[in-house]
Amino acid sequence: MSQTIALIGNQNSGKTTLFNYITGANQYVGNWPGVTLDKACGYVSSHDFKVVDLPGLYSLSPYSPEEMVTRNFLLSGNYDVLINIMDATHLERTLSLTCELMLFNRPMVLAVNMMDLAQKQQIELNIAKLEQRLGVKAVAISAATGEGIPQLLDTIKEVAEQAQKQSKEHSLSAIAPCYDEKLNGAIARVMDALKEHAGSTGNKNADQGNLAFVALSLLQQDRAYLAAYHQNEKVMTAVTREVAALEEHFKTDVEGLIAQERYAFIDGLMREVVVKQRSKYHSLSERIDSIATNRWLGIPLFVAVVYFTYYLAVSTIGTWGTDYANDVLFGEYATNAATSLMESIEAPAWLSGLVVDGIIGGVGAVLGFVPQMIVLFIILSLLEQSGYMTRVAFILDRLFRHFGLSGRCIIPMVVATGCGVPAVMATNAIDNINEKRITIITTTLMPCSAKLPILAMIAAAFFPESTLVAPGIYFLAVFSIAFSAYILKKDSAFKEEVSPFVLEMPNYTVPKLRNVVRSTYERCRAFVIKAGTIIFTTVVAIWFLSNFNFTDGGFGMVDVNDSILAAFGSAIAFIFIPLGFASWQASVAIITGLLAKENVVGTLAVLLGLGEVAEDDAGLGAALNAEFTTSSAALAFLAFNLFSTPCIAALGAMKRQLNNKRLFAFAVVYLLAFAYSLALIIYELGGFLVGEVAFGPGTMVALVLVAIALYLVFRPERKQRTNLSIPVKQI
Repeated sequence: MSQTIALIGNQNSGKTTLFNYITGANQYVGNWPGVTLDKACGYVSSHDFKVVDLPGLYSLSPYSPEEMVTRNFLLSGNYDVLINIMDATHLERTLSLTCELMLFNRPMVLAVNMMDLAQKQQIELNIAKLEQRLGVKAVAISAATGEGIPQLLDTIKEVAEQAQKQSKEHSLSAIAPCYDEKLNGAIARVMDALKEHAGSTGNKNADQGNLAFVALSLLQQDRAYLAAYHQNEKVMTAVTREVAALEEHFKTDVEGLIAQERYAFIDGLMREVVVKQRSKYHSLSERIDSIATNRWLGIPLFVAVVYFTYYLAVSTIGTWGTDYANDVLFGEYATNAATSLMESIEAPAWLSGLVVDGIIGGVGAVLGFVPQMIVLFIILSLLEQSGYMTRVAFILDRLFRHFGLSGRCIIPMVVATGCGVPAVMATNAIDNINEKRITIITTTLMPCSAKLPILAMIAAAFFPESTLVAPGIYFLAVFSIAFSAYILKKDSAFKEEVSPFVLEMPNYTVPKLRNVVRSTYERCRAFVIKAGTIIFTTVVAIWFLSNFNFTDGGFGMVDVNDSILAAFGSAIAFIFIPLGFASWQASVAIITGLLAKENVVGTLAVLLGLGEVAEDDAGLGAALNAEFTTSSAALAFLAFNLFSTPCIAALGAMKRQLNNKRLFAFAVVYLLAFAYSLALIIYELGGFLVGEVAFGPGTMVALVLVAIALYLVFRPERKQRTNLSIPVKQI
């Protein structure tokens, strides 16, 4: 029978890395706190273990939803062995959680992780002394390198087998080894009251370990448990009596007393277990941070990093790979092979057109941009796992705080460069409910992998010599998020104060090749799967609708301009005339892009015949220049597609996270209105400034929109609002 192993530890302690190593799973790994937002399950076949990776937390008195996931799982008791992942480089911080976990009186193993980093920092640990003082098995490991993992698995199995043979009787010494006799006695007496209450209610799940934790929580006035037991007179009387006795004896409040006792125990333990010396490695980390987190140099360095990232991904290395994929793989090999196959089987014209122009032309045009994504995701993975992205969150917090956000929102923003769905889910790490809601609404403004092909296509066709377009769009997205957050926070519906920003600064680490490859593979795999399903279906439908219609002779193939799709596109094209483009092809591309952003390139490839040319080919430039007569119109097309509503999957995640129909409807309308207004300003006002668009009514409308934007920025904050009611988060 398989045994359930629960992994628990501080944020950024290496839980997910260990989980991936022992289970072979592909959970996302990042060198920042809060990577795991919900519990994940895996299996270790060699030892018949079911492994549960729980969200990280620093205390069992949590406030955020993902921390509640961890505490509720521990209270459920649905596990056989608890594995406490400890950071060897910050052992004193980890031990506070360890003391709380020991309240549960469940089989536990300490996995002292990051021993490779501890060695670099010249930190020596006496693992045997740690075992002796805590009375719990401990194993030194490095989840990143695999060091000590076999020994850890064997120890887990040994502890699980011993636990099955031993009695489950709960001893007082196991209640709270970190506290003195008087405090332990108070815990025991509150436990007696809880046992009586559990017996009277028939609660069979109230085991001794849970009762010890609940007793201590009641003594330190945990609001969740006070609310749960406030009607039980015996329990509350026992708690009140013990709190009064402890405060009288120790002359301090119980909450402070418990923390004082715990950290006094940890200080004594650290003196016995740890020998720490000054390290060149640590000094180097501090020297790097003196630049990376500098008040004046931090943001310029971040700008340079973003420019360099997109320069490699969009302008140089990534483009070389994309050119080869589009020009050779799909433009020659795939197209020629498909054409020869169709000719050899004497396929009808419609089937040949479907395969060559529809499937290869449409899907191939989208897949051709995968090399750029590979380069982009490799660089982002290196930045994330090195620890730099945590520094970015720190330096941007000062800036974002002025707009109603904190540095926490940088994590969903970075995730959004891969996909909007996990980015929206990553907002679970934000405690403040209104800050979380604003981030959910705005984070998909970041250019994700699906938007990258649109960006690369427009940049190559209209700005082939410029390396500023891609990073410029990135910073325009950041500005759009800041602007949106600032005007939304002034409304009473988003009026809660910004939450305090407390973020652990992890050590700089050399990214592991395995993690970089896994992260890049997973992100690109998701894009390719979408190209093989949603985009495939879309381009086939687009090809069919653009080649068939009803005629006098019946239903059959027609010229593309006489097709069903042309009629539909022409009917809606007027909507986009103020944005500088009025062709039915561009209108249809925008509509399909509302379903999935990758469809924009695939649709244009089918309708304009771009599937057989590389992104920098003259044919591409000529076809797009015929669609968009000015560069400002092309930028307006790009802006609307990048900043309008995300794909259907991301909208679904947004709806679930907001959990409010009216707020979700507001988000959809806001994003569409924002994208349309921004595109109009870019075309009319930007085009006028560069001499591409004459001054006219459209320019006046653009100026009015700018004036409205300024009003929204400088308007006084609204004190009341009645037409949008949002319930406050309750835990």
